[in-house]
Amino acid sequence: MGKYGKSRRNGQRRRHNDNNDEPFIYLTIKVGVIILCVGYVITQIILVFWSDVSLHHTTNIRRQSMDVKYHDTTIESKRERTTLPFFNLNSKRLQSDAFGMHDKFAKDNNNYKQHHEFYNEIYRLKKQFTSIYGGENAARYLIHSGVTTFPASDNNISANNFDIHNIPSGMKHTANRILSARQQNRSFKIAFGGYSVTVGRGNYFNQSYPFVLERLLSKPMEKLGIKLDVRNAAIGGVPSFPYGWCFDSFLGDDVDVISWDYSMNEAGGVADGLEAYIRQGLSMKRQPMLIVKDTSTSIAQERYDLLQQYVDKGFLKDPIELSMEDTINTFLNVKDDYMPAGFREWKKFGALPGAPGQSSHHPGVKEHELYGWLLTMHFVAVLELVAYFISHESDKLMKGLLIDEQKLLPEPTHGRNIIPLDAFSLFYGQPTSDQMSSPWKMNQIHCRTSFDPILKNNLRDIIVSGVTAEDVDIMLPKGAQLYNKGWVLDLGDGEKKAKKKLERYGNLGYIDSKKAFYGIKASGPLEMFLPCIDSDDIEIQSLSVFATECFKNIVVCEVNDKHTKGTECNLNNDLSFVVGGMTSQDVKPVNATGAFYWGRNICIRVGIPSESLLSKSKGLVGLSFAISVATTSVMIRSGPCSISHVIWEQSNK
Repeated sequence: MGKYGKSRRNGQRRRHNDNNDEPFIYLTIKVGVIILCVGYVITQIILVFWSDVSLHHTTNIRRQSMDVKYHDTTIESKRERTTLPFFNLNSKRLQSDAFGMHDKFAKDNNNYKQHHEFYNEIYRLKKQFTSIYGGENAARYLIHSGVTTFPASDNNISANNFDIHNIPSGMKHTANRILSARQQNRSFKIAFGGYSVTVGRGNYFNQSYPFVLERLLSKPMEKLGIKLDVRNAAIGGVPSFPYGWCFDSFLGDDVDVISWDYSMNEAGGVADGLEAYIRQGLSMKRQPMLIVKDTSTSIAQERYDLLQQYVDKGFLKDPIELSMEDTINTFLNVKDDYMPAGFREWKKFGALPGAPGQSSHHPGVKEHELYGWLLTMHFVAVLELVAYFISHESDKLMKGLLIDEQKLLPEPTHGRNIIPLDAFSLFYGQPTSDQMSSPWKMNQIHCRTSFDPILKNNLRDIIVSGVTAEDVDIMLPKGAQLYNKGWVLDLGDGEKKAKKKLERYGNLGYIDSKKAFYGIKASGPLEMFLPCIDSDDIEIQSLSVFATECFKNIVVCEVNDKHTKGTECNLNNDLSFVVGGMTSQDVKPVNATGAFYWGRNICIRVGIPSESLLSKSKGLVGLSFAISVATTSVMIRSGPCSISHVIWEQSNK
């Protein structure tokens, strides 16, 4: 067999050993199973460790906020479902927001039975609000961060002992306003002032946030027997003054709530204009609640601090600040699939594309809706308090919250740089004694304006003569033939162009207009008569009575148009004034925060000569006042002079 036979036996042995080995596929499965088992064990170890850390972190967050079940839902994190964070909410605000107040008062059987239709409506609103804005936790965070309240320094609310007696004083004051409207069988009136943002430029007028508030809040107020009346009296492109001198004209003298928008104008967060606005409001009949729409806290901190100071001193009762600047990006940065419905298409305007006002500094329709919702939820919390008082007939709890009939004010903290100094009292009032630290008070300030929308006190009411072509369509061009006959009621070039463009979109429902009386030298004098209001103690007989017995200041303002030619009328240099029969030599521009437009003074103070005399017209005591263009350089093409406001301050004698 030899060598060949041995080789065969070796081959047979090798084949025998090969037959005892496992097939390759089984070996592969075995190795794979082992790897999977090892991977599973490692994964479980990691998950256990991570769960401990995550649970500990979540527990801390819940402890820091309020780990409490509320009437509708339990506050819980939505991170498993969305990319919105779980917001750590302030425990005191949780107690007094619309959800916390509902939880407290809806459980009162007597209260709920009497007002079940009201509470059903409130439940519907809250459900809709949470659905639109990402659930209850996110919705309440929007309320807390978007609406700043200013608790009085002595109003300490315990999160553990929250009852009817330690509800924030601001809410009780607002509730008192609403109860007063109900008891007097009148509507509760909210009037919004401001400029193009509040008007709703880029959207339809009825899509602006004041009307969003009206649509949402009217029904629950109706269920409590209260009619809501919301007025949007904002005017595009106007500063806070002279508007702030004309509250009666624009907002009404019987409003319960007023507002102004500082979110774009009066940049830098300066508070001078706001303090003057506050003091004008505190001199109104009902000393209305104030809503301030503003920008980021980091920019507007001075205004926030001013509001808190007036609350701490007891002069402002229930102001609120409305702003989303510090919060909005948290929601807008969420992925589209998880973004709450209220933030989708955030920059989209409500009007047709290309409509006037669709610029980056104007809010889209969704932003207006959010502001309307935030204000609604603030008032809903107050209405729940109102419902409780009605059902328990506990008006006595509201004592001490009445209006200060004397309307006294603190010494102002701003405005020391006003020029001329004689105009200071127009903005801030004057002390009631020789001591600056004594209580202050505003003198009577009266306004007549040609702007719209106004309720009363039209500038035309005090014009005696000097106007022409009042029946000519204001949109038609006005030439020398008209200007040579008198002052012409018209719109500026920029305003007229904007109106014409707006007409192509059906006007979008806007009612604001910056009309004024325009004149050149050939127009002659514009004769007026300024009545001395409440002048029963002044008798004009044979003896002459000096004008200063009634009048302290006169201010004339022009239309706040953009002046780009450099040849337009300058009120300070191109006009002359005859006051009470005497020519005034003391004419100066009013230099004050809030009275500028595009860096230009739009108002002048006209000094009252010491020899000026009062007179009578149609049985009224007052002051004759004539305005004329003094220079021939003022022409129609270069820009005629305009008069849109005449304001006078009466002496406190």
